[in-house]
Amino acid sequence: MADPTDPAAPLPAAAAAPAAAFAPGELRASLARPHRALDILLAQRARLTATVRAHENLAMLAALMLACSIAFTVPFACVRGIPKAADVAVLFVGSTLLCFPSLQVFSSYLGATLTVAQNLVLALLVPSAAAMFCLGFFPIYWFLDLTMARDAAVNARDIAIGLLVVSLVLGLSHLNRCLFADSALAGLRSSWLLLVGWQVLLLFITYRMALVLGILG
Repeated sequence: MADPTDPAAPLPAAAAAPAAAFAPGELRASLARPHRALDILLAQRARLTATVRAHENLAMLAALMLACSIAFTVPFACVRGIPKAADVAVLFVGSTLLCFPSLQVFSSYLGATLTVAQNLVLALLVPSAAAMFCLGFFPIYWFLDLTMARDAAVNARDIAIGLLVVSLVLGLSHLNRCLFADSALAGLRSSWLLLVGWQVLLLFITYRMALVLGILG
């Protein structure tokens, strides 16, 4: 071990500074530059959880998530037809909002002192992240829909269902990454089984919503 009194000894590494919450200007700028939303909602996970923990600008953050959840699903949904442009947004956002009250009750039961606004932002992580993956999958779905036969054993509609499932699972994964990244959410983390139960409920409601919307055929 290096002697700390030795002037030639290397200096200890500085402790990493805590992540800062997103400023209002950053959130507003992402509305004008949608690619910035990818950084805010997907890449900068530490700052996202810091914003939730600090209870800062949550209304603006929730509005950004809702806008992304709707806008980023439209290209994917329009491949099925212009009249169905809102179907994927309804699938993800509608299902999440139906399950949101249960998340608030679950988190209160687990002893997590999270406000309604904090829980809403956490819940909207799922549809907003899923919508971004849908946007990424859109060119693939469009190309396959254009080039595959409708009567093939596996057609573009089947692949679209698979891509929607993958998008939803990745949205749930992103929620879990955020929940388990911050010690302030330890109340939820310590009773992970009930949290998993809420996610299973969300998956079931999303499945029922897909049946209602005719997405599954």
